[in-house]
This record gives sequence, structure tokens and C-alpha cells, in this order.
Amino acid sequence: MKPFLAQLKFDGRRLILRNFSFQFFSILMPAGFYLLFTKVMVSGTVPVSFSLQYMASMIVYSGTINALFGIALILMHDREKGLLQWYQLTPSGVQPYYLSVGFWSMVMNGIAIVVLGMLAVVVNHVSLTLGQWFSVAGVALVGQIPTLLMGVAISFLNRPETLSIVSNLITFPMAIVSGLWWPMSMLPSWLQPIGKLMPTYFVNNWLGAVATHATLKTTNVIGVSAWIGVLLVLVIFETRQLLKRGDGVVKA
Repeated sequence: MKPFLAQLKFDGRRLILRNFSFQFFSILMPAGFYLLFTKVMVSGTVPVSFSLQYMASMIVYSGTINALFGIALILMHDREKGLLQWYQLTPSGVQPYYLSVGFWSMVMNGIAIVVLGMLAVVVNHVSLTLGQWFSVAGVALVGQIPTLLMGVAISFLNRPETLSIVSNLITFPMAIVSGLWWPMSMLPSWLQPIGKLMPTYFVNNWLGAVATHATLKTTNVIGVSAWIGVLLVLVIFETRQLLKRGDGVVKA
């Protein structure tokens, strides 16, 4: 337990307190988008249901940015600096390290939920019960796991430039086709079925249902679970290959 607590303290300082990019891209940018699309670029009264659904979309978007840019880059840098190899030589191994990074990623997403939730309440006057807020937080944290696993998977690439390109190619197209920025009905009909297979689509619909008292579709829960299962297998495979080689790099 002591190695894990020490790892939590170490990662907390560098991942949150000293990480301005997280504060900007994972919190301020989604908050800015939320205000832009619910207060600035609208005319007349915005329905409460839209304010709630867009809050859910920006929570999902924040978690996606955090995982595919922030966490992925941190994992790559740690490996390049030899930190991962050093952990392999310790009695605790790499498990406390990955658990700590995963924990703080969830904390980052929790901070984004609080900020976006406060904006929704103060600016757009939405109202949710305490139980709904806990449900929103729980679904958002569980729903972040697929994109977090994606971040871990692409962190095994061998160059920051490659990682940046892959992160961009995954994050922004996925956000667009899954309806995080604007309704999927605005997309071409041939693109909508693709968007409905994305993990962000399942999480966004699940969150929206919780926030707006809509009927929960089991397909959303199944979709998130399926993505977690597939990506977990991929990450475990990549990690074992990395540990076998001992060079810390997946060639690409």
C-alpha cells in the first residue's frame, strides 16, 4: 500500500498541480465550448434538456481530450525517460504506476464534471437531484475507461510526433461523428451508423439519459462494456510485449 500511496502523491503533483495543459484543454476548453453553444451562439430561450445534454457531451469530450492527449503523452514521456523500466525493477512492479495514473485521470474527469456542472446550474439554471448528480459522475467515470484505454494503447508508439498525429486523427473525428459537438442528424446519413459505434456515442447517450430522465437503452451499457473489453485485451497484450522486449517501445 505504501508504494501505491507514494506513487499517488508523486503523480498528483505532476499530473494536476503542475499540468497547465490539463487545466486548459480538459477543463477550460470544454467549459468554453459549453458556454459558446448554450449562451453565445443561440437566440431565444435554450431548452433545459439541451443544456443538460450538451453538458453531458462536454463531459465526455473533456475525458476524451484528457485520455488521448494528456495521459497518452505522459505515459510516452515516462517510458522515454526510463521511468517505466525503473518501475519494472522495483518489488512492486509497474502496477502501482498504472493504477495511479488511472486514478488521477479519473480525478481529472471528476474536476471537469464539477466545473461543467456548476456552469450548467449557475448559467443555464438546470436542476438535478443529488441522486442524478451522483449517477452522472458514476457514468462519466465508467464511460471514460474506453478512451483511457485508447490513450494507454497509443502511448506505446515510438515518437511524440506520431502520437500527436494519431491522437488528432482519433479524437476530433470521433467527437464529430459521435455527436459531441453538434447533433448527429446534421451529419451525412452514411456517416451516422459509424458514429453510433463509437464509445463516445454510447457514453454521451447514457449520460444524457441520466441527466434528462430519458429511458436508458441497454445498448449504451453493452456498447461501453464491449469497448472496455476489447481495448483491455489490446492494452494487456501491448504491455506484455513491451515487458518481454524490455525496450519500452512499440515500433510504428
